[in-house]
Amino acid sequence: MDYCLKLLIHLNIKFRRKWIYLGNYNIKLFDMAKSKKTKVRIHEITDLKYKCNCQIDSEPKAEPNWELYRYWRDIQRTQLGASANLYMIFASAILGYAVNFLVAPCSNDKDVGASTLTTITISIAFLFVSLIFYGWFTHNRLNDFRETARLTKKGYTEDQIQEKTDDLGKRTWNLYHFQRYTLFVGFIFSLIGFSIYIFS
Repeated sequence: MDYCLKLLIHLNIKFRRKWIYLGNYNIKLFDMAKSKKTKVRIHEITDLKYKCNCQIDSEPKAEPNWELYRYWRDIQRTQLGASANLYMIFASAILGYAVNFLVAPCSNDKDVGASTLTTITISIAFLFVSLIFYGWFTHNRLNDFRETARLTKKGYTEDQIQEKTDDLGKRTWNLYHFQRYTLFVGFIFSLIGFSIYIFS
């Protein structure tokens, strides 16, 4: 059994607090391996055949400072919403100016060339997509807050809530990044288009 225990301790098994079956052993893992190079800590191993129990104590784990965690999470949420709103305002301003430039040619000093028309049209498309991502981002955040409130009301712990709302949180960040990327591309195309118009 000693050889099996040493072998199992060095295995890189990626499970978290779950029972798995391996040969004659029923193993309960104490914590998940963070990477392939991290050794798994085994909480309990039971020999089903001979009814023998063996306990391996894990290293003591420091308790997280939840008050400090909540404080920085609140700041992160506030800054995330503020930056997304700022990108939305910036995209709306560029989009409005570009659309007005194309639909009111009589106010222009000279004709709009094909290259200018093409680049500004592409810019408008990307800016419009950026605003769509912003709307989706806002809707997803509201769903995240609503689900968190619902689970809290039902008495779920913080770890359980984080696990159940993990997908919503990841989707929020992905939508935020998509909003930024499409805004950046739209801004670059509008800058090229207006530069062509001014200097041609």
